Amino acid sequence: MRLLSLLFLMFVTAALSAQQKTIRFINGQWFNGIGFTAAEFYSVNGYLTKNKPAAVDTVVDLKNQFVIPPFGEAHNHSPETDQDLDVYIERYLSDGIFYIKNPNSIPFATNKILNRLNKPNSVDVLFANGGITANGGHPSTLYPYLLTTTYKKALPGWTAKSFEGEAYYLVNSKEELEKKWPYILAQKPGFIKFYLIFSEEYKERKDDTAFNGKKGIDPELAKIIVKKAHAAGLKVSAHAETPNDLKVALRAGVDEINHLPGYQVRWRGGYTAEYYKLDKSTVRLFKKKRVHADATYSLLKTELKPITNEQYKAQVNVQTYNLQLLKKYKVPVTIGCDSYNLTAKTEIEYLQLLNVYNNLELLKMWCEITPQNIFPKRKIAALREGYEASFLVLKQNPVESFDALYHIELRVKQGVILW
Repeated sequence: MRLLSLLFLMFVTAALSAQQKTIRFINGQWFNGIGFTAAEFYSVNGYLTKNKPAAVDTVVDLKNQFVIPPFGEAHNHSPETDQDLDVYIERYLSDGIFYIKNPNSIPFATNKILNRLNKPNSVDVLFANGGITANGGHPSTLYPYLLTTTYKKALPGWTAKSFEGEAYYLVNSKEELEKKWPYILAQKPGFIKFYLIFSEEYKERKDDTAFNGKKGIDPELAKIIVKKAHAAGLKVSAHAETPNDLKVALRAGVDEINHLPGYQVRWRGGYTAEYYKLDKSTVRLFKKKRVHADATYSLLKTELKPITNEQYKAQVNVQTYNLQLLKKYKVPVTIGCDSYNLTAKTEIEYLQLLNVYNNLELLKMWCEITPQNIFPKRKIAALREGYEASFLVLKQNPVESFDALYHIELRVKQGVILW
């Protein structure tokens, strides 16, 4: 790993030296959203153009290889701290992932690494800061454990109490929201995240410590939070576990759903996979509200594994059913894995195995829909005039051979050749 990191730093140094160059890219097959066409582009000041500039510093022969936009990671909690930051950056860039959305982060830690992100030689990250939850709600109960693992070296001197007001905000009433909202905004979040977990059982779970970690905010607060966030110019993501959570979030006016029901099943709580099936009315509401979701369904294989093979099959069936319904109503699904030590590559591989989407649909989900929803105001996720000169070069056509996405020959970010 040290050798890889050293090589990565060498690539970065070379990239920085090439940053101001005007580059001509010849003999490429460029993705146009439905297929590939032969074209020639220039990179001028980090943007694509077909207009010949006065001078060209470098000519790159793409050798008739296939050019696609870079990928996005719609749901991951790394990078976050300076611990192993270069390793995380290298991992993402190696997988062709340039854009990352972190839907729950610690501003104390992320503020220290901002100067190493959002640059041509690094990854671009949007942070939510801490999520809004209730007393005993997820993720507040998770952090004491993470303090012994993920954050053991990254946050020296921290205790379990240090995370409140950083990794999460405890809000149990409208009055408490009003009191804490100025502080939440003062932390300068990139967007707002709140947690709905079995909102249909909110009253039963609210004061029962047996449900600590398995509950979220009062669903009555959802619409209030969305209204305040939108007034501040911030989009809103909602963590959802059940179909009812989805309905609450969608009716409240959120912009994004984190997790689709079926990403985990509370088997030990007596629930079955069928409980997490979506109905047509909910999916129609998705479409009407123009909301997208990051499924994180690969968690079934990576971190939230069922007890038996029968449970596994039942959960896969529900996931497949839900995605088929979303596809039928043309609801966008973004690609994210929700794992510190993995990337969205894990999620795209898993979705391919479910056989709901074809290769072209999966490609567009990863290189178009996901980046566009992370940074909607930027000219990314397309290879056309005036867009950022960021792309990946593949030996084979990924629509014909999807594995080609995992064998990247060249990475270019904002006109900088990485490796």
